[in-house]
Amino acid sequence: MITLEESYRQCMVLTRSHYENFPVASVLLPAKTRPAIAVIYAFARCADDFGDEEPDTVRSLELLSGWRDLLYASVKGPVDHFVFRALRDVIERFEIPVQWLDNLIMAFERDRTIVRHPTFSDLMTYSRLSANPVGRLLLWIHGYRDEGRLAMSDAICSALQLANFWQDIGIDREKGRIYVPLSELSACGLDEISLYEGVDERHEALKRRLRAYTMGLFMAGRELPARLSGRLSLEIALVLAGGVRILEAGTRPGRSLLDRPVLRKTDWALDLVRVVSGIWRFPQQDPQDGIFQEGFRVFFPVKDQDRSEKTSSMIRL
Repeated sequence: MITLEESYRQCMVLTRSHYENFPVASVLLPAKTRPAIAVIYAFARCADDFGDEEPDTVRSLELLSGWRDLLYASVKGPVDHFVFRALRDVIERFEIPVQWLDNLIMAFERDRTIVRHPTFSDLMTYSRLSANPVGRLLLWIHGYRDEGRLAMSDAICSALQLANFWQDIGIDREKGRIYVPLSELSACGLDEISLYEGVDERHEALKRRLRAYTMGLFMAGRELPARLSGRLSLEIALVLAGGVRILEAGTRPGRSLLDRPVLRKTDWALDLVRVVSGIWRFPQQDPQDGIFQEGFRVFFPVKDQDRSEKTSSMIRL
């Protein structure tokens, strides 16, 4: 059977070999938890490939079902696979809720069977499976297990998921998927054909609505870095800043929805300097914008005017 040490090594190699717009298991995280985060990423990355790269839907679902079987087998005993040999160790050491890992598999299964989303609410249902478990696992492994922080993490992760959707509209088109809510297309006078045709006032209106809702989600979670400490606080602050940046780039006026913005290393470096120096500020939003408030209240239904009006993001080192 593969050794535990080799399993961790292979998970770290896999993690470092994939480019993501948002840092994963970066050097900003504490060294003692970085291997565990890499294992979680390797688990999700492989499942994502089964769901996204396999052209045949039936085969894709079979692979994901097998991945789930290995997950639950690893809870009962060692499995001779580099991901699950290490994952068993992570689950035991950090008392990981296995359902959060299963939720990720469920999200990839949904991607093969549900390719249209009627409303923002439907996207939130998807994000609760696809994105929110990742943030929860990150906090959990670092010892933060209270519902207040987990809810803020959910808000940020849902916003990151949506920001990725808005930048990948052209890519998803090739896969036959549309993540833009059909209700939003209708509200802007667009349909599944005109969505991809040029840039006019309808597309600009759509981008404003997508940006406002997603900014509301980011705002709901923007206090999270200040409620963490050490390097994790800095990591989450940087992820938040990068998420806001990619959202703004993906929905900027005049941009074609078929173009995919990508953050460069210089972008991350600039955000890092701004976050560490304390000069990074959350973009000003119109508190009367109904779409923005709708996003803000997803995870915090009771209106809290003081929270929604704060504009800075502080870290605790």
